[in-house]
Amino acid sequence: MKKRYVINIFRDSLLKNSIYLMATSFITSFIGFFFWIVAARYYSPNDIGITSAIFSGISLISMIGSLGLSRALTFYLPRDKNTDKIINSCLTVNIISSIIFSLIFIIGLKIWSPELISTLNNVENISIFIIVTIAISISGLIGAAFTAGRRSSFQMVKETTYHFVKLCALIFFSEFGAMGILVSIGIGLTFSLITGFSLLSKVWKYSPSLNLDPIIKNMASFSVGNYVADIFNNAPKLILPIMILNLIGAKSAGYFYIAIMMAGLLYGISQSISSSLLVESSDRDKFWNNVNKSIKFNLVVIIPGLVLFVVFGKFILGLFNPSYAENATITMVILTITSIPVSLVNIFNTVRNSQNKVLSMVKMNIIIAIITFILSIPLIRIMNIEGAAISYLMANTVGALIVINRIKDPKEFTLKLLNDIKNDMSYDL
Repeated sequence: MKKRYVINIFRDSLLKNSIYLMATSFITSFIGFFFWIVAARYYSPNDIGITSAIFSGISLISMIGSLGLSRALTFYLPRDKNTDKIINSCLTVNIISSIIFSLIFIIGLKIWSPELISTLNNVENISIFIIVTIAISISGLIGAAFTAGRRSSFQMVKETTYHFVKLCALIFFSEFGAMGILVSIGIGLTFSLITGFSLLSKVWKYSPSLNLDPIIKNMASFSVGNYVADIFNNAPKLILPIMILNLIGAKSAGYFYIAIMMAGLLYGISQSISSSLLVESSDRDKFWNNVNKSIKFNLVVIIPGLVLFVVFGKFILGLFNPSYAENATITMVILTITSIPVSLVNIFNTVRNSQNKVLSMVKMNIIIAIITFILSIPLIRIMNIEGAAISYLMANTVGALIVINRIKDPKEFTLKLLNDIKNDMSYDL
């Protein structure tokens, strides 16, 4: 049965692509844990807190600067023959927008994060900040192209290269404090991009160049909708560390960042499955069957993962530093529990995206983001970083309840789903 189960998974492109994306998340997160364990040994909690806020800002800028093009690549590349023009146009737009939004972020530091002014106060540090932002944006597009080509194994190679190289570089820059961590990340990204571009031509007809083709206009409506949706989807995870930095301090921001980074492993399960589902949505005849498989597979993987983190999470946090186990365990447990409603919302949004009902997805993410931010400020003041985690859990629970309310018969659907998982581990492949 187990052998048949594994064979059936790798015969199914939806599940196989999902497996590779999840493997990428787990492998890179595993190396990432060692990265932060080493960082915790060589750098102060204050350095890690500052870096977490800077990197959250970079990730937020990369997301905003992407203009939804990563998701558009995943949707359009399997459906269009002009792959070279699509990829190069997306890369060109991404580079330009990343530079613009990076400069806006730096100019406005007095408004959104005064604590970072002392770090990003010279040309060298600002240049590193902008270069890393551009590199992350490009890396995201290359990853989307691999996923669209059903070659997520290449994404695994690219991301493993990034995390391994940045880990090796980390100990050599400890004298530079927070910027030393950022430089290590930049070096890892450089090697990752070299690997990514060398593999990209093996998936699509592609030769790199900077140009804008009119074909990108055809992607505009889908891209803009996903752009807005992605901003609100990722904003809580990226802005909460900055809010904690400003409301409590750098150490607390560092504790929260490590906790949500660990929970991100579980969030990545439904994100991986959702990305694969979007690619497979080009086959309309199998769409709803693929949706059902996605939901089942998500539950089969995420529930054991949740139990693992609840039981062993404190021990894992202690590997970073005893202070993380003492100050971030409860936060991590809350954030890992959040993975259940997050997964339901992610799959719902992908279904809407596949149906080109992007507005529905945008509304859902706006609701979750607004609830998170409304609740987080008072809860952070009252409960410290646990308050931030609770606000994110409550917001996503509201989103999950909205999804459940849209199912015609939630009880019957749930019972059938659980029965299928129990009696048909082959997923009817």
